[in-house]
Amino acid sequence: MLSEPTSERTNNWMKGNALFIGPLAVWMITALLEPSGLIDLVTGNPVDFLDTMVNILGTEPGTVLAWSHFVAGDIMATRWMWRKAVENDIGISKTRAIVFFGVMLMPVGLLMHTILNPLNESSHLED
Repeated sequence: MLSEPTSERTNNWMKGNALFIGPLAVWMITALLEPSGLIDLVTGNPVDFLDTMVNILGTEPGTVLAWSHFVAGDIMATRWMWRKAVENDIGISKTRAIVFFGVMLMPVGLLMHTILNPLNESSHLED
């Protein structure tokens, strides 16, 4: 998406959900090897849910679970922003900037997407 945003190869790689396999595998392996945090989250007192989350995220497995969760979300949002940029033909430089910041610093990527990617009225009406 970053180096060749308009190529057919990039378009083919972005189809389907195969690009989520990496973060999903990391999340599943971590959850299977260290299930205690997730078990505590599900079986704990609902009133203490946020405290339990803080305790889980403060561990190494919790950090890996959070990281893989964020990466999967970044991939999904960045893929959507990339598709809109290519669909609206905003140019390679703007598309690359949106993709770069979408992966590296999502709020900045979303802001750039909002500013640089004009609303495509025809696709908006079809959604």
